[in-house]
Amino acid sequence: TQQLGKSFLQKLGILKPDSTGITNGQIPVVYGSTAVEYVIKRGMSQIGVPYSWGGGNANGPTNGIDDGAGTVGFDCSGLILYSFAGVGIKLPHYSGSQYNMGTKIPSAEMRRGDVIFYGPGGSQHVTLYLGNNQMLEAPYTGSTVKISPVRTSGMTPFVVRYIN
Repeated sequence: TQQLGKSFLQKLGILKPDSTGITNGQIPVVYGSTAVEYVIKRGMSQIGVPYSWGGGNANGPTNGIDDGAGTVGFDCSGLILYSFAGVGIKLPHYSGSQYNMGTKIPSAEMRRGDVIFYGPGGSQHVTLYLGNNQMLEAPYTGSTVKISPVRTSGMTPFVVRYIN
C-alpha cells in the first residue's frame, strides 16, 4: 500500500522520484503547484462543515472534544491536518506543533498554499492561504469552514511552507 501511494504521488509530480515518502514524524519532500492546488482543493471541499473543537483527522471531519463533543467537524488545526494529508504530509493536531514544522517564510512573502498562524508560537489559530488576501479557516464554535479575508492582527511574523 505504501508503495502504491508513493507511486501515485510521484506520477502526479508531487513527490520527487528519489524520496521515500515516509514521514516518520517529518515532512516528506513534496513540491510543485500541483501539490499546492490539491491541498487547497481538499481543504475547500470542506466549506460549510461545522467547527468542532478537537475535530478532524487525515480522513475528514470527526467528533470534537470538550466544547466540540457531539459535533462532527473540524477545528482549525484539524482542517490543516486534513488538507495536507492528501499529499502525504502528516501533521500533528495542534497549531503550535504545526508551526514548528516545515519552512518558516516571512509573512510578507507568503504565497498560495502557505499556512498562516496566530498567537504566540502559532498556538491560537491556523489557516490556509489561498492568495489574493484570502484564507481558508475553521474559525470558532458556532461557525463553519469558510473563506475569509486574511487578518494581520495577532499573526505570527512567519508563515509556514510545507510544499516547496
